[in-house]
Amino acid sequence: MPTRTSPATKRAVRKTAPRKVAVKKTAAQPAARPPAKAAAADAASLRDLVSRLSKLEVAGFAGRLVQSWRKDLEVIVAANRRSYAGLEEIVRRRTAQIKETVSELQSVGKVMATVGTKESVRNLDDLALASLKLTLNDLRELADLAARSQREAFELMQQRVAENIDEVQRLLRK
Repeated sequence: MPTRTSPATKRAVRKTAPRKVAVKKTAAQPAARPPAKAAAADAASLRDLVSRLSKLEVAGFAGRLVQSWRKDLEVIVAANRRSYAGLEEIVRRRTAQIKETVSELQSVGKVMATVGTKESVRNLDDLALASLKLTLNDLRELADLAARSQREAFELMQQRVAENIDEVQRLLRK
């Protein structure tokens, strides 16, 4: 039956046990391995490491990783194209709206000059209200265009994130 020693006994044994003294190496003492042998041993361990890594098919993993990054970049580029196309559509539509507004104001000016000042002042409230409604409709249309283009870009990114999650889960199952 093994005997147990108390912590106090262990401390006493440690205090009385002889201690090892570190000896400094001097130039006269030879190194553990000569430099040529150390370099050969390092080269051998490096070759061993390379052979182990080649067995792990790191190239296949790296290839899959690069392929995944390429897909990520393609999706980012596609999302940016969608956003840019949406922005172009917004600018095109806003330019058309401004042209329509200018032509309407010119026609209103011609009508006001023809009808006369008294009649023009009476219809000014109706004109302002109609102009406000047109402006609000234009703003809604532009907001819808912007929201649609951003939603399409976001859906592309969301789809790629889901694909990345699926890839990681598939790799973790292996």
